[in-house]
Amino acid sequence: MRIVHYFSPMSGYAYLGFCELVRLAARHGVAIDHRPVDIARLFNAVETTAPAKQSPARLGWRQLDMTRWARRRGLMLNVAPKFWPVDTSLASRCIVAAQMTGQPVAGLIASLLSAVWARNEDIASERVLSVIAASNGFDPQILLQAAASAEVTAAYETNTQNAIDAGVIGSPTIFVGSAMFFGQDRLDFVEEELTARKAA
Repeated sequence: MRIVHYFSPMSGYAYLGFCELVRLAARHGVAIDHRPVDIARLFNAVETTAPAKQSPARLGWRQLDMTRWARRRGLMLNVAPKFWPVDTSLASRCIVAAQMTGQPVAGLIASLLSAVWARNEDIASERVLSVIAASNGFDPQILLQAAASAEVTAAYETNTQNAIDAGVIGSPTIFVGSAMFFGQDRLDFVEEELTARKAA
């Protein structure tokens, strides 16, 4: 049994729920298959307006909701990041490349998410990505080279297409088997599903 986690590394709600998702998985002894996706392509496929393009009223609510969740989770949060929205293609491919090394990637993902939402860093920048990679035990030059490879690019495209085919509508979306849960505020349902499957 495993958790499949579709997300964008610039997603505010993925940031708010990520560490709790990792803790949840550890409690249940299950692995997480992290799958970064091209969120713009996904939004286009499901005819969703990207958050940054929504009305002031909806953006205002989003900022209030995120502030409440950040307080509950004890996370730093800048509700209006300097680099958001941002091109996440290279950051996403760095995650995919890191996974191919067989090393744990949770720290890398957490650092990328917090770079956007807590530290006002540009995750489209190779300089920023190099620092984040090094701080999480990866050789920045090797990782960035791998991120540009055809193999990694194809895997990233496959992640996105698989998400679209599975009916994913946004980030984060979590699967336990065929059961889908959208949003970091659904992690209690994810835990219930894991508990039920272990008891079956």
